[in-house]
Amino acid sequence: MNNDDLQHLLNSIQSEVKSDVTSGKNTTTYKLSDEALTEKVLDGLAENLKGYKDVRIDGSNLILTHADQEA
Repeated sequence: MNNDDLQHLLNSIQSEVKSDVTSGKNTTTYKLSDEALTEKVLDGLAENLKGYKDVRIDGSNLILTHADQEA
């Protein structure tokens, strides 16, 4: 996975997060491709997904717990 692919993945994740936040969800689960399940890509994701309460991988799912939203 090259840098453009990683950026596309991050954009897709952010789009999913935006949709979930708009729907009032507190977490986003994003299924990662096998290509994304490498140490290099996972490290890149961790580096770019710092604004969340929790970021974890469960199997091939990236699970993001959103920061508290202010009313």
